[in-house]
Amino acid sequence: MVPALPSTPAQHGRYDRILATATAMLALGGEDLLQMKELAQRADVSLATLYRYFPAKDYVLLAIAVGRYENALRRVTDETPDGATPAERVTSHLLREFRTGQRNQKLTASMARVLTDTRADYRQVILQVRDLHLKILQQVAVAGRPLRGDQHRRLLIVHNVFSAANQRWLAGVCSAAEARFEIRVGGHLLTVPGLFPDDDLAAPRPQ
Repeated sequence: MVPALPSTPAQHGRYDRILATATAMLALGGEDLLQMKELAQRADVSLATLYRYFPAKDYVLLAIAVGRYENALRRVTDETPDGATPAERVTSHLLREFRTGQRNQKLTASMARVLTDTRADYRQVILQVRDLHLKILQQVAVAGRPLRGDQHRRLLIVHNVFSAANQRWLAGVCSAAEARFEIRVGGHLLTVPGLFPDDDLAAPRPQ
């Protein structure tokens, strides 16, 4: 079943209310609390409406992930990133993202699970989320300017290192300190001399 998309203001309102309610439920009790019937009741929509937009719970999780990264991209576009170099800026951003995930581990775990699912039905949305995350890192690194092939490849590896470190921490395989160390090591891949020769964000910010 292909999920429906909202088109009218009223439909968008119901759609957004569902996602806001689901996010709150996940933060409170994780996926065990997020049951479709309970979600419909709390969001004040019919169960039929809920299933029209989200044929299964995982579709709710994927939609939340897309919304969160879209909001993050808008936010970083309006901010001045911390750090004098692309490596410093990207590392600082990813460490901040990891800290945010630590504060809401139940929600973070739900997002991580669905974004590593291998089902073909989810592939398009998972790739959409990955591309949004890469755009965020590109915005942080070089204010969204186009990247060369080697720059993009290294940024993708940094993204993958972050995702793996986050997964290892969620699984209890490594501590939060170890995950932060891995994220910093990943960011070091962007320090190759000449990788970002025209970094116009490297100048000190005006006081």
